[in-house]
Amino acid sequence: MQMQEVETRQAYTILIPAYNPDEALVTLVEKLRASGFSNIIVVNDGSDESTVGTFDKIASFVDQVLTHEQNQGKGAAIKTGLRYAVDKHPEKIGVITVDADGQHLPQDVVNVYEEGVNKPHHLIMGCRDFSGEAIPLRSRFGNQATRLVMLIGSGLKLKDTQTGLRAIPMRYARQLLDIPGNRYEFEMNMLTFTKRLQVPIQQTTIQTVYENENDSSHFRPILDSILIYRMFLMYSLSSVASFLVDVGMYALFIYLLSPYFDTAHVLIATVIARVISSLFNYLVNRKVVFDSKARRSLPKYFSLVVLQMAVSALLVYLLFLLFRQGEVILKVVVDSFLFFVSYYIQKRWIFKK
Repeated sequence: MQMQEVETRQAYTILIPAYNPDEALVTLVEKLRASGFSNIIVVNDGSDESTVGTFDKIASFVDQVLTHEQNQGKGAAIKTGLRYAVDKHPEKIGVITVDADGQHLPQDVVNVYEEGVNKPHHLIMGCRDFSGEAIPLRSRFGNQATRLVMLIGSGLKLKDTQTGLRAIPMRYARQLLDIPGNRYEFEMNMLTFTKRLQVPIQQTTIQTVYENENDSSHFRPILDSILIYRMFLMYSLSSVASFLVDVGMYALFIYLLSPYFDTAHVLIATVIARVISSLFNYLVNRKVVFDSKARRSLPKYFSLVVLQMAVSALLVYLLFLLFRQGEVILKVVVDSFLFFVSYYIQKRWIFKK
């Protein structure tokens, strides 16, 4: 019986970052080779000595095994692989990143590959379906949270922001080498830069595979979540600090001015405190939160402050006319909504890099 010839797939380099992998990596590499992928790069991200046998098994199946002497993080491993691919295989369409833990089935890699061949200038994302009951709670929650942050921060509406199965165009891969982040936050930063560079995104549905509640994942729920949501968390802390400065300055000027004014000191203290707290918030957001050197950001920022105050007052007033009660609750709801809107405007317009 004549064996069916396997189609050779050489348009993309396969990149697998691996940290303390098990036999799933060996199986993955063998199946990828059987699917026609001949150019495979694996990055050993400082794995334990106990995994030497695993890497020895795949050595004859892959193009190159790159090694970090110490664990540097998934983002750093991807950068190492991208740098190798850019230098050694610049003629290819791009690089497809695949997780080492067996979550990405070879057929899904093939599907992403074919999408990439058809749309060579797109970032192809293999997106999982998180609606099933079998999805681990931390994975479902993490995806929902990062989707919300990505939508607010960059305006990108994505099904799966944390997928590791991505076909990256070669010309885009070169630019990714300078993106900050060495761990899981790198994959989120990649999407932000995609938006900034106006790289189109194609979302391709893939099967959702979790073995043993995804216990093979090296994701650190607290620390890596902080890194992923760093900008939004810093923005939130900046807002809280600015509020404390506002209240503190208001109390101080009430104390200093009350002996000299009957009632006007309240208005004067309010204005001075708001100006000082706004300047404080501007400087912290510009230097720390968004790390921006954008020109003319100060007048843009204060234009936003004035506009936000006006919109807040108008919306609270209109809602009060509608409900005729709950003035404080209405203001909390309106200002909470404007808090997210302000973050998006500051990130995308005022402090845009």
